[in-house]
Amino acid sequence: QPGQVAVQPGQVAVSPYAQVAPMQDIGTLLTSIMPLIMMIMVFMMLKPMLTGMAEAAKS
Repeated sequence: QPGQVAVQPGQVAVSPYAQVAPMQDIGTLLTSIMPLIMMIMVFMMLKPMLTGMAEAAKS
């Protein structure tokens, strides 16, 4: 019986953490990826302008 008492609080403590941990992982993943996505979008927007400027400089 003392063994069961020791196991039960452990399960109670693990259960909410198991539910919260994936959300925190997704949050940190998004916050770390977001600047990268922004940089890629900006680069894609600027690339035609840069190529146009390079061609204009050539001619």
